[in-house]
Amino acid sequence: MRILLIGNFAPPYEEENLHNLSLLNMLENDGHQCTVLNISQNSANNEKIINTKSVLDFSRKLLSHSRKKDVLHFLTKGYLRVGLLKLMASIFVGKLFRLRTVITFHSELFSILGQMRSPFGGTQTLNTSFFLVDKIIYNDRDTFEVASMYRKKSNFELIPSFVHVPQEKQENGSRVLRKLQDKEKVIMFTNVKYPSYVFNVLMSLINNNPFPPETGIAISFSEKPASKFHRIIKEAGSELSDSLIFIEPDDLSSTLHAFSKSEIIVRPLSCDGETFFERFSASASKTFRSNNNIYFPGGLIFVKEGRTADMCVNVIKTMVSTVTADIPLKTSDPYTRIKQIYEEA
Repeated sequence: MRILLIGNFAPPYEEENLHNLSLLNMLENDGHQCTVLNISQNSANNEKIINTKSVLDFSRKLLSHSRKKDVLHFLTKGYLRVGLLKLMASIFVGKLFRLRTVITFHSELFSILGQMRSPFGGTQTLNTSFFLVDKIIYNDRDTFEVASMYRKKSNFELIPSFVHVPQEKQENGSRVLRKLQDKEKVIMFTNVKYPSYVFNVLMSLINNNPFPPETGIAISFSEKPASKFHRIIKEAGSELSDSLIFIEPDDLSSTLHAFSKSEIIVRPLSCDGETFFERFSASASKTFRSNNNIYFPGGLIFVKEGRTADMCVNVIKTMVSTVTADIPLKTSDPYTRIKQIYEEA
């Protein structure tokens, strides 16, 4: 198949863009011809991925690369108004060229439809896209159920988000993997900014809390250079130097290694490569591993009210020790189901 993928494919890496890259790599490994438009303001590392900056630039490249395709698949969290305009334009162009059109919603903060969505602009844009699109994939049941209250769910599908880590990458002895392989538990802080609530929670974990020796902390800042923040953290956690490991924001291989070992992923809220509410909110997701895939079946959003960093650390520690529920059997092979959606008439 000839597939046009549209979404965030650029560093810094987290669940959203790692899922998108996993889908791209698996499709290409199966012999499908993929063209990719990156809608993040950050540039993708892969030269084959086409970066788009302005709305005009995106529209021009969308029209150019939609020709002679079989499938158009737009992947987003759907929070940003500009992103929703790109979504609606993509689905409209897909129907214009008679492509099979698919939307994937990565959700974390609030459901894509409902009382928190503006009735003017946001809801109208979504309703237009929902009316035209062939299939809508939701990564979590809450968003699926809330959207079902507002729209008919005949074209809805519940498929969990996943990050694929090939076996050869798990076995290669990278510096990150060598340092983490002896750790019983790993907590990963990704896309860390300063100042931010995620940074405050990280410092609270290092400074003020009993730290089990078998637990490692993987840290990836949102951008380079971050050497001064490395120094601050190392000085604060001098007794934990063997447990701290820093990952460059554009190091995809090391990030995948860290994700494959992590029990909890802590990061700021984001959409299409843009972070928001970073001064007073943070996301903590529990991971589940099956075969070579990493899933995110449960998580929490922390919203700061007062001095709550220590409280969040205690919640995260409880999450680390909690056994993760299995994913539903009917979606135990999400990639195969996505391919089936592409092939449906």
